[in-house]
Amino acid sequence: MLVPFGTRVVDSTGKGVGTVSRLVLHTQSREVTGLVVHQGVLNRREVVVPLAKVAAFGDDVQLALRAPELDGLDLFHSARLQSMPDHWQMPVGFDQRDFFLVGGDGWTEALLPSERTSPAVSGTEAFVRDVNSAAEAEEPDIATGMSVVDTNGEPVGDVEAVEIDETTGRITSLRVRHGFLFTTETRVPASLIRSVTDTIALNATADAVKRLERS
Repeated sequence: MLVPFGTRVVDSTGKGVGTVSRLVLHTQSREVTGLVVHQGVLNRREVVVPLAKVAAFGDDVQLALRAPELDGLDLFHSARLQSMPDHWQMPVGFDQRDFFLVGGDGWTEALLPSERTSPAVSGTEAFVRDVNSAAEAEEPDIATGMSVVDTNGEPVGDVEAVEIDETTGRITSLRVRHGFLFTTETRVPASLIRSVTDTIALNATADAVKRLERS
């Protein structure tokens, strides 16, 4: 299964909910068992979606979940997910070892929001905010035309559009335009954004961004 880094992820209704930042491999079979989905820039969040909750692969990855259901999948920092061992052979079609995690062999349906009782039946609200917790960080203001530079400060292009998860308000990716006579657009996942000031700095080189364009 070839899912390039930065592939857009949509929920069961077609709404964008993030981009693929890593794949999770089974400890024994080394087969893909889940995807790590990245959301947001300042208000960052990464969730692991088991492969059983993925409905289809193509230009986008479509989930068999609605966007609010991802709130029950915040498993990325689980201790059972480790980096891929150095002695493992790289999966065909990939060249970035840190794109993979290992340990997706202990999930059960008990950990997944496979079927939730509706608020009308349970008598509780679908979402209850913890008034004692710190306020969630707001996403940065990113405007069309802002300059984008790579990790070395070299220009990559200008922002053409910003894609946002309508449910959470988190930025999922940018569409970056580059070129003068012959312009092209590249979707840059939010996970590559390092900082936002008067320009947008990425934590990737221009060559890495070009690989996203080919994807």
